[in-house]
Amino acid sequence: MRDRGRHGRKVPPGYAPGMAVMTRQPADWTDRAPLKIRAVREIRATPDDVWDVLCDHERWPEWFSALDKAEETGGAGLGSTRTVWFAKKPILEEFIVWDEPRSWGFSVVEAEGPLGLVTETLNERVDIQVLSDDRVRVTYLMAFQPKPRTSLLFRVLKRQLSRSLRQALAGLERRIEAHRV
Repeated sequence: MRDRGRHGRKVPPGYAPGMAVMTRQPADWTDRAPLKIRAVREIRATPDDVWDVLCDHERWPEWFSALDKAEETGGAGLGSTRTVWFAKKPILEEFIVWDEPRSWGFSVVEAEGPLGLVTETLNERVDIQVLSDDRVRVTYLMAFQPKPRTSLLFRVLKRQLSRSLRQALAGLERRIEAHRV
């Protein structure tokens, strides 16, 4: 933590002035959110293989092409934080689900740029379901509460966001394959 963010409080690395404070929601809200986007992919991997890639924050941009950069900013596990950069704008995330190696999720705490302007709340969760000894089903769920008068924008963006999640899961599979070699 470094000193003196807004209102004199300590702020984590990655914080930038002008970031919109998001409304935090608990983990169970993710399934009740008004807008959800989901992608599912079966991958030849173990749950630990998937978990290891998910927890390697700095390497996310290698397989999740929507991100410019990612870094751990506050430990590991439930309550830890990381900062990612999307379109060169920082987004601070706090982990609200950490059930190794089955489920992993976060709530966006603060966001600079377009995300903070149009989104009240964003939770994301990855669930890993065992299908066999060497096969899992990975489900990536994004759950939004759009700000007032932005619902139409999200309806338009839903297709693009769905495609981005599908591409990310394909990238996750390639990253696991490369890690295995």
